[in-house]
Amino acid sequence: MKTKNMVLCAIFAAALCVFSVITVPIGPVPITMGILGVLLTASILGWKRGTISVLVYILLGAVGLPIFSGFKGGIQVILGPTGGYISSYILVSIIVGLLTRRLAGKKLLAMAQIFGASVLGIVVCYFFGTLQFMFVQHMGVWESLGLCVFPFVPFDIIKALITSYLAFEVRRALTKAGMPV
Repeated sequence: MKTKNMVLCAIFAAALCVFSVITVPIGPVPITMGILGVLLTASILGWKRGTISVLVYILLGAVGLPIFSGFKGGIQVILGPTGGYISSYILVSIIVGLLTRRLAGKKLLAMAQIFGASVLGIVVCYFFGTLQFMFVQHMGVWESLGLCVFPFVPFDIIKALITSYLAFEVRRALTKAGMPV
């Protein structure tokens, strides 16, 4: 791996650490900026470097660094009720990175492509996170969806919109700086 790629992966892993601790506790599943960080990482770095960044972030949290939502850390968080959301970040980064690998030529089309990939990534995160929540909490589908998905949809749509704009602009800036992504 080239030094440039290692530095980019490290920077984005660090950014994920910052994004993920920004939370609003509203119940058993807090509003967190973690998924925004994953969407940005994957759509800017692509699936390989994005997934490396996400894996570094998850491993740092798994060994106990307090970088998960609410300044929590440790394997117990990943195995707990909300750990499926964190674990799903790996698949989310692969999917979003692959779908945004080559962007459309026009800005609005490229942003729409990033937005669509981000929404799909959020759905994948919801699916795996809610499955683990149901299993660990011994709750039914509708009760879990009411706690873990429905309240978050408007916020996550906004995160997908933010991602579509920021990812496009950062990719364009990196390309202009001679660091094509």
